Amino acid sequence: MRYYRVFLPRPSGGDDGAVFSGHGVSLADAELVREGFNWLACVFSVFWAIGNGLWLTALAMVAGLVVLVGVPEIVGLDTASRVILLVGYAILCGMSGNDLLSMALSSRGFRLVAVVAARDRASAVIRFAECGIAPADDARAESEAALRRPAALDLGPSPGFWS
Repeated sequence: MRYYRVFLPRPSGGDDGAVFSGHGVSLADAELVREGFNWLACVFSVFWAIGNGLWLTALAMVAGLVVLVGVPEIVGLDTASRVILLVGYAILCGMSGNDLLSMALSSRGFRLVAVVAARDRASAVIRFAECGIAPADDARAESEAALRRPAALDLGPSPGFWS
């Protein structure tokens, strides 16, 4: 099982306490971001960032690549050290790619409304549609009630690092 974060745009009236479904926001507006390692961000870091509209992130990635290629040339590192630096850069991009995308969606006015466990993206959309969207006031009251309940042992599915 994989976990997907579900983001919806804020309601058109700007009222955070409103029910999302029924105020101009539909399931088609939902953005799903998978938790875990992002292989596209690992292999094609700068192009992945540009493709997802993360312009400042792409600029930072280019600056990081310039430093990782230029500094070893100036210092005179051997080829193995350069490869280790570039592989580390790629792994860092892959590990943080989905988090960067989530932060960008939040800054664009999207709101995290749910986390769904599903086999793939299509199943996650179906699961999210089945559970419905609760009003923010009910969700706030439900989360306060959950804080008052004793903690339960969570034995749910664990996707692992490479899922």
